[in-house]
Amino acid sequence: MNIITQGKWDVRFLKLAHEVASWSKDPSTKVGCVLVKGKKVVSLGYNGLPMGVEDSIERLVDRNLKYEMTVHAEVNAVTTAALHGVSTNGATAYVTFHPCSRCAAVLINAGISTVVISAHDINCDRWLDSFRLAAQLLNEAGIGHEIVDPEI
Repeated sequence: MNIITQGKWDVRFLKLAHEVASWSKDPSTKVGCVLVKGKKVVSLGYNGLPMGVEDSIERLVDRNLKYEMTVHAEVNAVTTAALHGVSTNGATAYVTFHPCSRCAAVLINAGISTVVISAHDINCDRWLDSFRLAAQLLNEAGIGHEIVDPEI
């Protein structure tokens, strides 16, 4: 998983994922995911409530309620694709932060073939055990995952 690449398409899609992450109203959960098939974006997702669901200051203030309802970026992207009848089988997921174990399971079930992770923000130990489990799940499912430095 310590592969560092600099492909121009990887960089473009990771920059888009960082832009999508900025849509989150909560600065502690700014994570973006872009699902791509054949250089075509098929779905976007960010941490927070699913797109189209109203968020509010009250919900953001009440952390317990907020985290019960939070949808992770990868889950949001896969769910949005499914709602629009878009197949994610064979797609590549570009994410701004290493997927947690829940997100890894969703990516596996969605048929994602590769996960490209931004080199930035990967040193957080808050979810370290979940990240390790996620990496193991991705490996066992035969899903390639690599870290790319988008120079953001």
